[in-house]
Amino acid sequence: MDGKFYGAEKFKPRLIVTQMVAMQASFALSLSAISACVDLAIGEPVSLSQLFWARAYTWETPAGFALATSVWATGLVMAVALRFVVERAKKCLDFVFTYHFFHFVATCYLTGFPSNFQWWAINFVALLVAVLLGEYMCMLAETKAIALGPKGGPKAKKKPPKIDFEEI
Repeated sequence: MDGKFYGAEKFKPRLIVTQMVAMQASFALSLSAISACVDLAIGEPVSLSQLFWARAYTWETPAGFALATSVWATGLVMAVALRFVVERAKKCLDFVFTYHFFHFVATCYLTGFPSNFQWWAINFVALLVAVLLGEYMCMLAETKAIALGPKGGPKAKKKPPKIDFEEI
């Protein structure tokens, strides 16, 4: 069934993989762009390695707080991306967890297991913001009124009001 009618959907692995790639790319691009802008704004050197260095995620230093703020801002951006890429509220948690899991795996591979509490807290807040705001935005889109028929549809032609010239 095509369109915006939700119910029993066919399993579409190509669509799911495409959505995962789009969400992962959106996460990587927005996190790196936002953190680069914030680093430039506070006078810190721009570095992609800080994104995968668990000790960089802290609110105790200006650079660490800037990185934490970048991760939280990325959560807001990703909520908007969920609305347009995933489009379903019930799938938001799955997709957000997936791109955060890949970020966790990359962090473990490049710099080891993140053992500091602040890395976990910062990423959990970003995950929570993206899921809750993304679900809310998707629910708003899902519950939008569906126009049925020619009078309320987007392609409905508006008739000009009839004017009785005898009354004038």
